Amino acid sequence: MNLLKSIILTGIKHSGKSTQGKALSSYYNCPFYDTDSVIQELTGKSPREIYNDEGKDSFLSAEKLACQYLKSISENKKIIVATGGGICDNNEAIRFLTTNTVFIYLFVDEKTAIERIIREAQTDGEKITNQDSIPSYLAKKNPQTISDLRNFFHNFYVERTKKYSILADITINQGDSSIEENTKKIISAIKPIQH
Repeated sequence: MNLLKSIILTGIKHSGKSTQGKALSSYYNCPFYDTDSVIQELTGKSPREIYNDEGKDSFLSAEKLACQYLKSISENKKIIVATGGGICDNNEAIRFLTTNTVFIYLFVDEKTAIERIIREAQTDGEKITNQDSIPSYLAKKNPQTISDLRNFFHNFYVERTKKYSILADITINQGDSSIEENTKKIISAIKPIQH
């Protein structure tokens, strides 16, 4: 199955971008890239390390560099890209991903998204015991409890989902569907513009 446009997957952390990216890569037989992995390859540091050690501006620059690199690859072949959760706040990076692409927003509801974050958090009962076990954008607010985490996440979720919706060519509401079912939803949704 040939792609006419590269696919850019966006969405909140734990929305399944990498999982769906790999599935689509297999279906369309084209390369898959994760911007976080590209950042690590180009800089030698993880996005979290850059964000924590050098600050937000350095991270945004590294993300822009990764997207510039991906643009150069996509000039010769179609690719699937899973973006970091914060791409919606980095217009300079997005600019490199807007040529001959389709942006797909993988929507997950707030409850599902925060539960996935809490599942990975290191806690002792209600207390968060390791800030490194939660996403940097939440860790910088220094939540002490799971309740704090839910409260901080809420405002963040509302703000970001608006931005993803504006950016998206297609929104896929994943609901309670299986990974395979959601892959089929994406393929079906992009058929009119891909074939």
